[in-house]
Amino acid sequence: MKRVLIPTDFSDCANHASNIGLELAKKLNSEVSFLHLINTPVDWVKLSLEKEALYPETKTAIGDAKDALLKLERRAEKLGVEANSLLLFNQGVEEIQNYISKEKYSLVVMGTHGEKGMEKLMGSNTQRVLKHSPVPVLSVKQSDRPAPLRKIGIASDFQEDSKKSFLDILELIKRFGLEIDVVYVNTPYTFMESNQIEKAMDAFLSEQTNVKEKRFVYNAKNEERGIGMYIASENPDMLATITHQHSNLGKIFNPGVTENIINHFDLPVLSINLKK
Repeated sequence: MKRVLIPTDFSDCANHASNIGLELAKKLNSEVSFLHLINTPVDWVKLSLEKEALYPETKTAIGDAKDALLKLERRAEKLGVEANSLLLFNQGVEEIQNYISKEKYSLVVMGTHGEKGMEKLMGSNTQRVLKHSPVPVLSVKQSDRPAPLRKIGIASDFQEDSKKSFLDILELIKRFGLEIDVVYVNTPYTFMESNQIEKAMDAFLSEQTNVKEKRFVYNAKNEERGIGMYIASENPDMLATITHQHSNLGKIFNPGVTENIINHFDLPVLSINLKK
């Protein structure tokens, strides 16, 4: 059974992400792994027990981190979710991607603004995780939104090379047990006529007999404006996008667009890299 990976710095934002991650793990019937990074002035793993006393502040910080991880594990267990934790020493946020394995994890859930070791999570480090992760990444901002999730919108360009990633993320979303909206943003650079859009959506969804989706098309100057229209109109609890790493004017949702959506809208964004 694959696990959900939740990096945390124990901030309010990270705790909000943990709550959502636990809710989804329960829906997925998956285990959870909590990951925390801590910096130490020496190689703590190789330090003898006798010499640990020379670094009382570091020893206290490590003890506090272990206690916080244990509390998260207990919170998970109360929800009926099996959990474990990983405490990594002297590694940057960018190293998180090295621990993401599609054989081990089905989803990564990470807060986008935090403190301490995760303070730059929404900068180049998060973009690196989004770019290289072999599994979907759910980016969660600190917000007043309640943790319970009821509806998700999945946005795509509905081009043939996006189909596999779309179906992969749709398969994951179906296990969330949420209402599903399918969204196309019709921009001047990706313009399609109404019958073309309907045909493209049919090609992606025709074999998904157990999906009862609602379809939405928004004409907009760019992808972000169209997504904003959808969010304002339909108020989803989560948005899913397929990220094109080598995007051009004919492709939407490159890493920059995905990052802007994460920054500008107050809802979790689930992103999956294009699979060819």
